[in-house]
This record gives sequence, structure tokens and C-alpha cells, in this order.
Amino acid sequence: MSVKIHCILTGSLESSYSTSVYGAPERHPLVKKTDLLPYGYKERVYAEDGSFAPGLMVPVPVWLIEGEDQTILIDTGLGDCDEIMSMQNRYGIDYIATKSREEEIVGALARKGLKPEDIDVVALTHLHFDHIGNNELFSKARFIVQKDEVPFLVNPPPFATFYYREWQTKLTAISDRLEMIDGNYRIGKNLELIKVGGHAAGQMVVMARTSLGQVCIASDFYYNYTNIDRSWPMGPLWNVQQWIDNDRWIKANADIILPNHDYALLNRYPSLVIGE
Repeated sequence: MSVKIHCILTGSLESSYSTSVYGAPERHPLVKKTDLLPYGYKERVYAEDGSFAPGLMVPVPVWLIEGEDQTILIDTGLGDCDEIMSMQNRYGIDYIATKSREEEIVGALARKGLKPEDIDVVALTHLHFDHIGNNELFSKARFIVQKDEVPFLVNPPPFATFYYREWQTKLTAISDRLEMIDGNYRIGKNLELIKVGGHAAGQMVVMARTSLGQVCIASDFYYNYTNIDRSWPMGPLWNVQQWIDNDRWIKANADIILPNHDYALLNRYPSLVIGE
């Protein structure tokens, strides 16, 4: 018995070399910059009037798990793009956020034969804005999050990247159904949440047994295949030693690793379905 993983895109975010690759070296004696650049990388192009064409755009997925006794969703994805860009702008971040009509989560779930109220369990891998954007839609779901994450959304220190106190409501709206855990947690016969840290204090990955083997839904522990292939972290890094240790653990225990913000995933899995 195994599960099938459906990757559902909920929009795109602009990123950068420094966000995608820790340290963003321009020169390095052991590696070329071109070998570190993520798939689809490009720089912003500015016009004389100050307008610009966005640089690297990366996907923002959620992950629907089929095959357990309950219907399980990993993260809730990108919320309202105008709200996100306005909120980030207050913190000096001017990245573009976009989504097509097809990437609206209600419609995307409908194409899988589901409504938000059909979701039984939502696991929030961490509480950065692009992982909690549609929490309020899942009115019947039980939510699971590492307890270490909660203080960073409720009262984030000024240096805590991508936690926004303005979005506390994304947590309070579901607080009556929120289960805070500490450590690893099995949520199905073939599905386990693993606390790995590294990118965020309570960062989790999901280990899923599929017909293709053991699959790691890596969330933001790995943004892209560069992070995986080069054992080189993403830019926003909370704990370096946790990342190094759990990079090794994941690679020792997973047959397939799915990064969270890399359109190269579509080249490897064009159907966006992993397993049978």
C-alpha cells in the first residue's frame, strides 16, 4: 500500500540568486556561479521609466496526498497576490507575486474532484507567508504545525524573514483546530512529518511511501535542485548545522526528493503526480 502525491501550483513568486543560494557567491575557487544558478534564472530588466520585467520566477505549490484514510494537504499556498506584495513592500521587499485563474486553489482542488471542506488534515511545514495563504478556506480540517513556528508568526523578531505579524489571522482563524507538535509525527500509514529545521525553526519535510519509493516532499528545506545536487542551502537559513545534518539524513532515507520552488520539477514530473 502506498500514496500518490499531487503537486498543485498556487501561483508564482519572484526570487533571486541570493534568495535561492546561500551566500550567492559571485566568485568561488571550487564552483562556478553558473553551476549554482537555479533553473530558469534571469535578472530583472529595468526600463528607463523605472518599470521592469521580473527576474527569476518560482512556483508555489501545495501537495495533495491521495491514498490515506484521510484526505491530507501539505501547506495552503499563495494567498492574495496584491495583499502579499503590499505587505512585503512595507518590509522593503519588492518581489512580484502572481497567479493565474487556474492556480486559484479552490479551482485547482475542484479539478481533483475536491472542495476545501473535503480536506481532513492540513500539515503546515512552517509558517512563512507562502505556505499559509489559504488557511481560512479549509473550514473542517485539522491543522498540524511545529510549536516552534508559532511564536515567529505571532510576534516575529524584526530579522525573521518571511514571517509577517500582519498575517497572524492566518493562524488565529484556525486556532480551534490547530495541533502544535514537537518533533516527528506520523499522520498516516505511509506518511510522516519530520522536523528538520535549517530553513525555519520548526521546518518540516514529509516522508511519503509511494510506488516509486520513499519520497521526500522537502518544502523549503530545499528551494531548488541546486540546493539538492550541490548540498548548498537556500538563502534564508535559520540554522546551518541543522541543514547540514538533515541534508545528509534526507539523502540517506529518500529515493526521490521534491524541492518546493523549482519549475524544473515540471520537467521531471510533467503530470505533477508522483506515484501510482
